[in-house]
Order: sequence, then structure tokens, then C-alpha cells
Amino acid sequence: MTVSTPSRNIRSRSSRILLNAQTINRWLTILSISLAGCALVGKLLGQLYFFELFSHFAIQYEWLSYGFLAFWLIYRRSFRNAVEPLTGFVPIGLLLITAYVSHTTWTPGDYSDPIPAPQGDVRVLHANVLYSREEYRTTVAMVTRQNPDLYVLQEMTPDPIRFVTSQLRTEYPYWFACRSKQQVWTLVGSRTRFRVEKALALQQHIISLTTQIRGKKMALVTVHPHTPVIPSWFRERNTQLTRAAHETRTGSRPTVLIGDFNISPFSPIYKTIFQAENSTAEKGALVAARTKKTQPTWPRFFPPMMIPIDHAFVNAGFKPQLFRTLYQPGSDHRAIVVDLTFN
Repeated sequence: MTVSTPSRNIRSRSSRILLNAQTINRWLTILSISLAGCALVGKLLGQLYFFELFSHFAIQYEWLSYGFLAFWLIYRRSFRNAVEPLTGFVPIGLLLITAYVSHTTWTPGDYSDPIPAPQGDVRVLHANVLYSREEYRTTVAMVTRQNPDLYVLQEMTPDPIRFVTSQLRTEYPYWFACRSKQQVWTLVGSRTRFRVEKALALQQHIISLTTQIRGKKMALVTVHPHTPVIPSWFRERNTQLTRAAHETRTGSRPTVLIGDFNISPFSPIYKTIFQAENSTAEKGALVAARTKKTQPTWPRFFPPMMIPIDHAFVNAGFKPQLFRTLYQPGSDHRAIVVDLTFN
């Protein structure tokens, strides 16, 4: 018969505490190494295929680092009296490096900011509607409610295109649809008659149109490239976005470039193509309509991982007045509403 003594109980309890502490420290080390690896790969190799995918989540890397650091401090405090020789300096060092490398002034937010009546001269609505959905009455209601001069709906298919255009034909009698990739299309609707560069639409799946709103000529460019998960799609996305940005920069009319570009501001390629750091509408510069460094748009169903991949830019002919995101039922994206004034 084994007799349990107080000293044996204390040793057993200390062993369990030590084992738990070592297990926690081991997992924290693994997580910190993984987090630092993802952040560094995206930062250093983000210009290259596959590695660029790691660059889009700078917000998440930074905030996860802070979260793990807070946990580390709490856990060290909890175990310090029972277990003195805890390590943990490897994970805390890696977490500090990750937070430093990933630091950004961007933060998620602005989910429920009210959208006022149209401001300025032109309102544009853009929405990636998600091709697999079956219900589009809420999409029609969203367009009607926001009252844009032009709307852009991406990931449309032929039957929904017929439905939406028939429902909106009184207010938006002019429309054009172009296949963007595989089985999905981009639909643009307008209150006013417009002209489309059909060769560009057919060859590169970029819609570039010119129209006249409130007595002034303007242009709209939109594109919806592939998600860059294979090398050919990565190259194709970069080519399409570069051409669309060039069309916008060099346009002789006030031009807005809008769409789901499948790229975030944290990608080095984004900076190369759009040079969004230019805050003044100089000749040849693009100005981001998203004035706040917030407002992510995808994936709507998992807010902690949301990043901004739906964008709007203007050339020197426009000045952004408003950029808002809004919930749209049935889609994995938040829609965006942009108000612009003529310069």
C-alpha cells in the first residue's frame, strides 16, 4: 500500500505545472516561428509568385503578435513562482520581430458607417456578388437604394445579368457585360449612354468606357482578375492590373478605376502598380478613393481575416469625396460606394 505524503503531492503538482508550462511554451514557440516566417516571407519575397500570398495579412500578423505577447506575459506571471527556469525568450523575440516587420497604420473597421445621400458629381457602386448565389433581388435593391450614376457588378453569370438589367432598365437603360474569367462576367450599368473599348474587353477582359454625366465627360475602367493561386493567374493578374492602371493614369478624361483586384495594399506588387502613396493628384498619379486606412472587404464571413481587396482609384480629373463599404447579403465581399467630384 502506497501512502501519499504532502511532499510527494507537492512534487507531483510541481511536475504537472512544469509539464503544462513546457507544453505551452513549446506551442507558443511553434506559433511564433510560423507567424514570423509568414511575415518575413511576405515582406522579403512578396514580389514573387506564391510568396506574395503571405504579404496580404500584415494587419493579422501584427495583431496576432500583440495577442501572443500578452498571453506570454500572463502565462509567465501565472507560472513564475512554481517554475523559475521557464524559457520563452525565443518566442517573445520572434513576436517582437513580427510586430515590427508587419507594423502598419491600417486597422479593420468602418463596418457600419452610414452612407449619406450622393455627394459630389458622380457616384459609383461596385459589388462582387459571388457567382454561386441564387438570389439577386437584394442586389437590385442595393443599387436602387444607393442611387449611383454607374454600377459595377462582378462575378455575374448570364441569367442574373438578364434579371438585374431587366429590373433596373428604367433607371439604368444602358449596360455592358464582359466575361472576366472562366464562367463569370462583369456587368456595368449606367443612366447615360456610353462607349466601350470592345477590343480591350475581348482581349484582356478590361472594361473601359466613356460617358457624360452632368454635362461632363468621364471614363470608368474596371477589371476582375484571377485570384493568384497558380503562376499563370499571378502573371495574368499583374498584367491586367498594370494595363488598367495605365488606362486610368493616361486617360484624357476624369477616370475612375474600380473593382475587385484580388490584391491588398500590403503587397509589394500593389505598390508597384498603383503607387498609392501618392496623395496628390499630380499628372500621371493615381489617387486612392479609400481615404481611411480601414474598410476591409473580404472575406466578409470571417471578420478577423478581412483585408481590403476591392479598390477605387482616380486620376487627376477626379477628387474622391466618399468611400464606404456596405454589407450585401449572399456575398463573401462587402460592396463599395464611391462619390467623386470633377477637378
